[in-house]
Amino acid sequence: MPLVYGQALSYSPLLYRPRDRWSDVRAVLVGDTVQPRAAAEETPERLNDYEWRINDAFWLAGERLEAANLDALVVLVADRWRTFDDTNTPQLHVFAGTEIWGDPARADLGEEAAPVVFRCAAGVALQIAEEVARAGFDVSETRGGYSPLGDPLRGVVPALVEPLCRLAVNVPIVPIHINCHVAPYEPGQRMAPFGTALARALALIPRRVGVLASGGLSGQPGEAMAGWIDDVLDAWVLSRLNTCRAAELGRIFDVQSQALRGSAQEIRLWIAAGAAAETAGLRPRVDDYIPLHHAAAGIGFLHWGSD
Repeated sequence: MPLVYGQALSYSPLLYRPRDRWSDVRAVLVGDTVQPRAAAEETPERLNDYEWRINDAFWLAGERLEAANLDALVVLVADRWRTFDDTNTPQLHVFAGTEIWGDPARADLGEEAAPVVFRCAAGVALQIAEEVARAGFDVSETRGGYSPLGDPLRGVVPALVEPLCRLAVNVPIVPIHINCHVAPYEPGQRMAPFGTALARALALIPRRVGVLASGGLSGQPGEAMAGWIDDVLDAWVLSRLNTCRAAELGRIFDVQSQALRGSAQEIRLWIAAGAAAETAGLRPRVDDYIPLHHAAAGIGFLHWGSD
């Protein structure tokens, strides 16, 4: 059965904290980095409007996800030294165990540990790994239990944990890690072919499966240009995805640019998801985009469906 639903959403811890904590989150993400002029325009009134738009986008995503009546959900994420460490950083990794866990709590925000466990579709994961390998991709697999090397106390990245919780996902997942942060990186131009191979693998599985990409867009939280957002880049990325041209996006990683550091490197996830959805014949729609300096990232919501 072909892929039946897709969703891509940016990641920032701000999206998963109440409005009255946004200033605290900003302080952690941005620190004392000099901010662009646009950041001063994020008045309390504007931030209240952004909160409403973010809540609405998540509500719509949750409604569509439930209506898709999925049997499993493939989750594309980028590891940030949580599951892997410097001794082992695979370019593409499929987790084929039965459970995975992660703790999104941040000590720098005064939060206490709150690990969450997710059921995994091990059988679907193994079929994906086999078919993607047949398509010419070197894929690393993990079977059995989940034993994170990078951060054994906190597990998988919050970019996987927090959206699944907020969207109330209650079906087994297939976590797929795409290397975006440890050089040498997975080439951008390999992302669309990988997405195509993923969609073709899912077409052989007699289940209703969706794909969720969680990460990006532009921004460098906690880095040299924290709080600076390339909304021009983000608009171009979203326009290509919204017109079924995911394959055109991989070329951006052929150049070296300050704008393509940090979260922007996770645009790879959107390319893969977009190519998978296009191969399955799904239609894209950008639901919203906010260059949110408090979040230190461009915040986008895009979905692919049959309507």
